[in-house]
Amino acid sequence: MKKILNIAACVSMIVLIGSCKKDVSLNSLDQASPDTYFHSGKDITATIAGIYASFQVEMIGSGSTAKSSAYDDANIGGFYHYWGEGRSDNFDRSQYPNSIINELAANNLTYTDAATDWAGLYRTIFRANIAIKYVPQVIKYDNTVTPTTINNALAQAYAMRAESYFYIVRLWGDAVIWKEPYLDITQQATRPRSPQAKVIDSVIIPDLLNAYKLQQTQQTPVVWTIGEGAICAILADVYMWKHDYVNAKLWMENLWKAKGPTGKAYTGGTATTLEPAATWKNVFLTPTASSEPIWSIAWDYTVNGCACIPPAVQNNNNPIKVDSLLQANWKKNKTDIRMLQTIDTLTTTGHADKMYKYYPFQVNVLTKAQGFDPNFTNIYLPMYRLADMYLLYAEAVNQLGDLPTALKYLNYIHFRATGVNYPATQFTTKAAMEDAILQERQWELYGEGKRWFDLVRTNKVQTVMDPILIRRQRNAGSPQVGFGNPQKILWPVSQSALHANNLLTQNPGY
Repeated sequence: MKKILNIAACVSMIVLIGSCKKDVSLNSLDQASPDTYFHSGKDITATIAGIYASFQVEMIGSGSTAKSSAYDDANIGGFYHYWGEGRSDNFDRSQYPNSIINELAANNLTYTDAATDWAGLYRTIFRANIAIKYVPQVIKYDNTVTPTTINNALAQAYAMRAESYFYIVRLWGDAVIWKEPYLDITQQATRPRSPQAKVIDSVIIPDLLNAYKLQQTQQTPVVWTIGEGAICAILADVYMWKHDYVNAKLWMENLWKAKGPTGKAYTGGTATTLEPAATWKNVFLTPTASSEPIWSIAWDYTVNGCACIPPAVQNNNNPIKVDSLLQANWKKNKTDIRMLQTIDTLTTTGHADKMYKYYPFQVNVLTKAQGFDPNFTNIYLPMYRLADMYLLYAEAVNQLGDLPTALKYLNYIHFRATGVNYPATQFTTKAAMEDAILQERQWELYGEGKRWFDLVRTNKVQTVMDPILIRRQRNAGSPQVGFGNPQKILWPVSQSALHANNLLTQNPGY
């Protein structure tokens, strides 16, 4: 007879499968099994909320006010910034670095670094697997649940599983594939990694296509969850990662037809659905009231405690600071309205480690923010927004040889920020246009977890990071080798994952 695990035990087991975490134990088997749990619409709501909660904690933090994910290496979370920007030219170590940013900023990653642990993403995948298997049965027990309810829940579960795997392949490359819940303790709990191309083509893209097929179209989305537009955005991002620019362009054009959180269609080819320059920061402060967001993560301090993101505004002790070269170059453009709303432009101690993007003020002097405490502030982090997709669209059509259209979409973002357009004569080659788009993405999306992935996707990690790392190595009195081994573009598989799964192999170079 099969020994079936209950839901709580399943969650514990998937952590063991992905990576061995502290204090993991199986709960007693007298609790509800998935078959007996999924009997009402409330069970669906709770299950989908659990998927988002797992992902939210991984991206932002545990929310503990006793120990902050920005400072405590053992504390979970903050990976939105560590994964997306910690190894890039956006961030550097402050005078109060933690061990995570010490390794990321120096390109000296070890497999004991907390940011190399993929366990939280596999926890999210497992919760999605539970939903995909058991949500459809609820309709048999609760006559208030409709097929639309089931399909919308399944769409979000498929999309969240795809997004979690997308993070894994972009960071670690090959991945262990789990498309079903681990429910039977006689089932093999360890598996080898599958090639990243297989993960993308057999899991990520099919999951997103399933989600798109199941999701209701032309609905006004809740910005905190994945709707029609977000599915299109993730698909476009995945195809950009594959360098399949035709399909990337197609899915961005599907996105233009979807509605944003205010009920307006995104309507690509115009700047009207972008947040106006005068209220640009509404994208981050009030995403439910802006036409630009596609999918954002909400962190409510009254429920979760301090978000304490690594580049948070604090009086001191931030582990991360703005890279000095980026800060100097950005300050040269006096007309860019984003700069003062994103970073502190002073270079003196107590300023260079300040990022203001997610807070309701713009200052250069900390005394102007007297009385403000970021520990008691809601944080809304964009996963996708329209400006991001406009610049990706410019990149895609540029790769397809359409420089005029690429310039048009680049100028939608550049004009909003500066009040001027780039002239048609400024970027006359595909390479020059690509560099301009990447520069615009760095400024527009600073602090939004995109820069590292942009550099990897466009094969510019060593070109961009070599001079940055040589400068940092020189300042630290270390050998000036730049980025070093290109195999280290992939992250190392964590020590805990290797110990828990003897079928895993370490990435080359570590």
